[in-house]
Amino acid sequence: MWLYTAVIRPIIAYGAVVWWPRTKLTTARNKLQRFQRLASIATTGCMRTTPSEALEVLLGLPPLDLFIQQEAASAAVRLKSLNLWGASNGAHTMILRNAIEYQPLMMAPNDRVPKVYIFNRKYNIQLVEEENDWSRIHELRIYTDGSKTKTGSGAGVYSPEINTHISTALGEYSSIYQCECFAIIQAANAVAKRRITNQEIRIVSDSAAVLRALDSKTIQSGLILECHRALEVIGSNNLVTLQWIKGHSGSLGNDAADELARKGSDQKATGPIPMLPLPFGQLRSWMRQKTRTQHAEQWANTSTCRHSREVVPHPDARLTKRLLTLNRASLRIIVGNITGHCPLNKHLHVIGKTDSPLCRGCLSAEETVAHVILECEGVNTQRAQILKTTRSLREACGDTRRILRFWAELGWLDP
Repeated sequence: MWLYTAVIRPIIAYGAVVWWPRTKLTTARNKLQRFQRLASIATTGCMRTTPSEALEVLLGLPPLDLFIQQEAASAAVRLKSLNLWGASNGAHTMILRNAIEYQPLMMAPNDRVPKVYIFNRKYNIQLVEEENDWSRIHELRIYTDGSKTKTGSGAGVYSPEINTHISTALGEYSSIYQCECFAIIQAANAVAKRRITNQEIRIVSDSAAVLRALDSKTIQSGLILECHRALEVIGSNNLVTLQWIKGHSGSLGNDAADELARKGSDQKATGPIPMLPLPFGQLRSWMRQKTRTQHAEQWANTSTCRHSREVVPHPDARLTKRLLTLNRASLRIIVGNITGHCPLNKHLHVIGKTDSPLCRGCLSAEETVAHVILECEGVNTQRAQILKTTRSLREACGDTRRILRFWAELGWLDP
């Protein structure tokens, strides 16, 4: 699964922004599905008759044509943000219009900028925590923090030494990463506004991610670039150090900045929405959500996979996560239970591998997954001991540990 999603699928989707219209053709979609089916079967070890649609839902793989359209939309939005999207009216340009129709904020400014190389800085980055959190002689210490809650996001800056208590509301679309970065920008601007020179200034933040981005030789975030430039301004006349501190470690300064940031996240932002350029990750998240919605609609409207849809009525990321923690032998059994395509007499009879579809436990009904797990009197003892009071096939398949133990006790699905 990792090999397919991390290596093979990206190769297939290469240049999708140009050729994605081909995925609208039925012949192309069928070929793409057959290709993804190979990876699904290799991952699960399932029977060759298992429906592709069911395997995609269980493994969390959207149909390959939808994934290619998602990647094409991502590329189009990225090129648009970098002013590299031309004005042509070819069929492939519709992907950007479709993305904007789905989420109009795709047209809002985003944080991606052309790559900038930074080799010399007028400030220092210290990613090792200090033993003692207090100001040294002739040192100004400024604490910064960001916050994101269900109500919004905010940034806080605290420094009693320069009499700074800043709380800023940043709206619902700013990420915690952006809030942390914006707080450092505000701290640098506060120093510049007071015209402080020839001082040791230590800006303390609990965001190691932002500090590493500032310490990198390349910058592709507009907000990180703005932060770098603000630090360069105060670094030309002061000895500036950005210090990492562990969050919620008992630091009075960090706790005060955190309180100011939370206060900002609880307030309603005033100004244009979004307050900050949208993180490119948010745009990709919207496009993935669109793909998930389309996949769920296709699954709900399919005329096949009745057994699978009864157990898994909609794609379930938590179920997929549990399945992918199993070894291949166990995964094969669970997939067989959910899809009904497993070596029980009913299915073996359908594909011509056995003469009778009758259950080997009771000889009175067809041997299906539902019959054995829920009804068969011949396995009452095993059912009562292991599955307890299982009321539905969906409930039984949701407890992978018990269902695997049940089939191991019977030995009916052993290879």
